[in-house]
Amino acid sequence: MAQAPAPITNLDKAATLLARLDPKALDKVFEMLGPEFAGKLRPIVSAVTKRKDFTALTEQVLQEFRELQQDVQAAVMGAPVLQQQLQSSQHPGGSSASNENPTPEAAAPTAPPPTAQQDPNMLPPPAEDPEDAAICAEVTSLKKVPPAVLGAALKAETPRMIATVLKQLPAELSGKVLELLPAEQRQNVFLMMADKIQISSAIVGRVLQRVLDVCRTVNPAAVARTDRRVTTLIGILQTVEREEKIRLMETLAERDPELAAKVDDLMYDYTDVLRIEDRSVQKLLGQLEQKIVAMALKTAPDDLREKIMKNLSERVRLALTEEMELLSGVTPSKADQARREIATVIRNQDKEGAIMWMEG
Repeated sequence: MAQAPAPITNLDKAATLLARLDPKALDKVFEMLGPEFAGKLRPIVSAVTKRKDFTALTEQVLQEFRELQQDVQAAVMGAPVLQQQLQSSQHPGGSSASNENPTPEAAAPTAPPPTAQQDPNMLPPPAEDPEDAAICAEVTSLKKVPPAVLGAALKAETPRMIATVLKQLPAELSGKVLELLPAEQRQNVFLMMADKIQISSAIVGRVLQRVLDVCRTVNPAAVARTDRRVTTLIGILQTVEREEKIRLMETLAERDPELAAKVDDLMYDYTDVLRIEDRSVQKLLGQLEQKIVAMALKTAPDDLREKIMKNLSERVRLALTEEMELLSGVTPSKADQARREIATVIRNQDKEGAIMWMEG
């Protein structure tokens, strides 16, 4: 069996970019990094060039770098209102010739003389970073936006930009917005939220401001109508036979791929266990880790918990009960994540025809 390639770390990615430099330029970079960090990075640069997948790794890192550049550019220049704000911030007094070519006196204003209360030997207090203050103000505004509206504003954005926004918000709000995204997009955003890539406060502030501008254009009533339409379609699909469900979903996907993806993503829930025959429940539980089931059931309704427990052997039931008792501090986001994993397994097994649904 071929050995799997080693996982790629952020240092590996940095080393991959550095390996493209000529020796003199590389030595100059190491000199700027300092002896301690350069000493750690040199062997990584040497090791990464010996990887069998070095060419593919280089292309992957360059592609990520290009995507990050595109995201930053889209975030900063995407909205006309934001462009005007940037231009006005570069030329605060307007675009007149007098402002573009200020006089020496205007360019270098003199500091006011110290008052009697000021101690010339005392350092002034640190000024508040206006960029960080702007981010706090924008986060406060975004926290007041309904998750459905924020999700609608973000759905057309790149995963990198969505992750940048959600990382600034409280975990509970981020989780609700993340849940509204299509499954594949949600996974990509989640992974990018775990990245250690640092984006400057100035860029983050502009991204948040752009999202706020888009949120103001979203009609909450239209979002609510879309949600009701999805709920209606899911209700219909849950009442028909599997073959008919597949045909209807294929037809919907041809007419409206985005709506079909949303319906497919929301059609299954962990509470569907209550509508599944016991034999299928047993097969379902065999595909799940015990800890995932325990987290999902920690605050689940009694009838759901009873149905799962009765479809386990006595040994597994005791182990699961013990696991649930040991769990403490299960946050809503962790419980939701575990329940989504159960829903994903239900979806996959249903599409394979392995689920027997109860009649009625």
